[in-house]
Amino acid sequence: MTFEILQNHVFRLMRDPAQTRYSLDFVKKWLNDAERQYCSETNYSVKKDITISTANGTREYNLPSDFISEIKVFYDGKSLSPIEMEDTIHESGDASGTPYGYYIENKQIGCEPVPTAIKVITLIYNSRGGALIAASDVPIIPEEHHMLLVAGACIWASIEGDDTRLATFERIWTRGLAIAKEDVINKSPWPQMDLRRGPYLDPVTHDLRGV
Repeated sequence: MTFEILQNHVFRLMRDPAQTRYSLDFVKKWLNDAERQYCSETNYSVKKDITISTANGTREYNLPSDFISEIKVFYDGKSLSPIEMEDTIHESGDASGTPYGYYIENKQIGCEPVPTAIKVITLIYNSRGGALIAASDVPIIPEEHHMLLVAGACIWASIEGDDTRLATFERIWTRGLAIAKEDVINKSPWPQMDLRRGPYLDPVTHDLRGV
């Protein structure tokens, strides 16, 4: 499901289709928070890649918000080696040239030496999710569990709006995560879920009308 569809599900479940009780920005944040928590709890991640344009004299660049760990880093098509930031500062200071190494520190990737040209860093990394921005963005988690993110977002919405269904959403969320954790460990197929009565392994159509 797309980010926009998930948002609409949250507003519908929280009985706020006109979006007057809950802020759209908050709903977006809650869905992203739910995906990050899902990935953290289940140790689920996917491989992604991005490109970063370098600038003359700039050593460090921001990492994507869903970054967990790097897999491979390239500068202008050539592989870079991981190094320690402390060693970089101690040994070369502000030396510039064509980078041969990189380090990860404080949510940034740094180059050694400092680039002197406008080139491209290609970063291949493990994503933890939680980077949904555009309406057409799709969560990284298995599609069978997309509606679990809605349940997660509804937990925060219920707290914010003092909704009496908080315990119901928490139960759906907890049961869904328990099954997801087990599937990761056993490497079994991802289950479908019917949120009217909690997740189970039989293929079903997602339906929240009973919540």
